[in-house]
Amino acid sequence: MAKSVFPVPRGTYAGMTEAQVTQARNAAQQALLSLLNGTRPMSAGYNQGDGGRNVTFAGASEAQLRNNLRELNALLGVSTSRRAIRIRYR
Repeated sequence: MAKSVFPVPRGTYAGMTEAQVTQARNAAQQALLSLLNGTRPMSAGYNQGDGGRNVTFAGASEAQLRNNLRELNALLGVSTSRRAIRIRYR
C-alpha cells in the first residue's frame, strides 16, 4: 500500500487534505472547461446612468490550467496517460 501524502508536506498545496486537493482539482477542471468552451469572460462592460464601466480579467492560460491539473492529479495518484510500450529486439 502506498504511503499517503496527505496532508501535503510542502509546495503550493502544503497543508491541504485529500478532500481539499480534490476540490481544487475539480475547480481547476471546471475553469479549464469554461476557458475552452468560451463561457469564461476575459472582459466585461456595462453602462450605468453616470457612465460606463469596463472590467478586464487576467485569467490563466490553457497551458497553466493543464499544468495545474497534472500537479493535482499527481498528488491524488491519478495517472493521466500511459507511456508507450516499446519493443527492443536484440
